[in-house]
Amino acid sequence: MEQSERAIRLRREELVEIKKLYETVMTFASHGMFYRSGRIIGDRLIRAVGSDLGKVKDALIREGWVTDIVFEGDTISVAGSIEVSNSDSPTCHMLRGMLAKVFEERTGKDVYCHERRCVSKGDDKCVFVIDTEVL
Repeated sequence: MEQSERAIRLRREELVEIKKLYETVMTFASHGMFYRSGRIIGDRLIRAVGSDLGKVKDALIREGWVTDIVFEGDTISVAGSIEVSNSDSPTCHMLRGMLAKVFEERTGKDVYCHERRCVSKGDDKCVFVIDTEVL
C-alpha cells in the first residue's frame, strides 16, 4: 500500500526563527540553501499544478507563501510573503527559488531570480526579476 502524501504545518514565526538560526551559523551561505530549498518546493508545485502562472498564483496563495502575486513578464510583485522579517537585505530566498523553478519550466532555460525590493528592508512590496543571462 502506497503511503499518501503527508504535509506539515509551519507557522510564519517558526519559519523566520529557523531562518535566523541558520543565518547565525552559516551567514550568507544560508541564503543559497534557502534558495535551493525553494527550488525543491517549486518542483513539487510544478508537478502538482503545472507552470501556468494563474495556477501557480493560486497554489502559492493557497499554501500560504504569499497573500497576492502578480506576474508581469520577467518581473513578479508579491504582497504578504511569509518570509518577511526585519532585515537590511532581502529575505525571501525560498520564494526566489520557487519562482526560478517555475520560470525554468516555462522557458526551458536556466534562470536566476533576483529579489530587487523586499518588505523586510522597508519596501512596500517584494519585487523579483527573472534573469536568463546569468554568468
